[in-house]
Amino acid sequence: MSNEVHLGAGLPSLPEELLLARDRGEVLFIVGAGASYPAPSKLPDFGGLVSDIYDIVDPAMSDAIKAVREKDGPTWDKAPQLLSHQQRTELKFLCQREYDVVLGMLERRIDGDPSKQSTMRRAALNILAGAIEPNPIHNALVHLGQRFGQTLLATTNFDRLLTEAAKSLRCSHDSYALGEIPNPSRGIEFSGILHIHGKLPWKREKGSALILTDQDFGDAYLRRHSITSFLYDAARIFHLVLVGYSASDSPVRYLLNAIAADERHFDDMKPRYAFVGCEPSDERTAIEWQTRGITPITYNRADDHKALADLLVKWADLIPNKRNQSSMKARLKDLALLDPESTEGSAAQSFLRYYVRRSTPSEQTELARIFSRKGCSPRWLAFLNQIIRDSAKVR
Repeated sequence: MSNEVHLGAGLPSLPEELLLARDRGEVLFIVGAGASYPAPSKLPDFGGLVSDIYDIVDPAMSDAIKAVREKDGPTWDKAPQLLSHQQRTELKFLCQREYDVVLGMLERRIDGDPSKQSTMRRAALNILAGAIEPNPIHNALVHLGQRFGQTLLATTNFDRLLTEAAKSLRCSHDSYALGEIPNPSRGIEFSGILHIHGKLPWKREKGSALILTDQDFGDAYLRRHSITSFLYDAARIFHLVLVGYSASDSPVRYLLNAIAADERHFDDMKPRYAFVGCEPSDERTAIEWQTRGITPITYNRADDHKALADLLVKWADLIPNKRNQSSMKARLKDLALLDPESTEGSAAQSFLRYYVRRSTPSEQTELARIFSRKGCSPRWLAFLNQIIRDSAKVR
């Protein structure tokens, strides 16, 4: 079983294997709508987007949605609004959280044949175009997504907030959507912010088609196989890490079904992880992810998922790069003053195991020097000596 690395009080631990894989350039983060939910971005999740679209194109349905979502509100078939059979059917599927199906029904009802310029799609563009400022999660993901000096992130989001974050952090920010996305490879040339479900137009850049409805998903995943082929290859090269999803999201269902299908045929699939926000007492949600072949990293979802932002920022602040050199040295000096037998010292030991495994011989020599200073417990040197020997055996 992988060692767990503790990054801070009140935050979930991270598998050491995952941290080391990121440092080797073997992690691909796949970013969902939840990453764009916290301020200042404040974009809706998929269910919120559907509700906002109805606010614009069908106010009668909007009132019915509000009614069924109230505590102790009516069921979809008892909503008091005067709805057509088509509208009530849409309400039924919305209550079942099948949002891609709902949007497909709405588009056909309002516009007939689906079209890039349909009323539903214009409403979606107007809603999503309102967010222009990245949040701390975007910034942290850009840092974590650095691979061989280039940004590598995949996203099912249409917004361009990861691109804006990369620009502000002076990182590479080339973005690709749908058929433009390069094939996954271990090479340095595989990079970019990859919008696997399409992207919005942004400033002078053109956008692409958006995968919104069940027909869109079926076309992309089943008929054209473009996204499934991308995921098949990526899952055999990279540790996939999902950020900003819930297990019931339509994009997750398609993503995980594609990966699960490949897992039956190949035994070289890399481990897969998901950051999962839930109540501290909720054990069911983690099991739901586990049964889909995903290792959940659960965190407290309170305060608009603040713990997720804190965890990603902490992780981004310890990855090996020039930006973090001075802060890392200061962190090691602080750890050296702890009692290795204390609660804080135990957490420090988990971090030092990881640090030794990622470090060079010269960094290990510097580490021993820091922990041999006056005022440091001599037990630290014995601990470091042991993990350095163990690390050499693994290598």
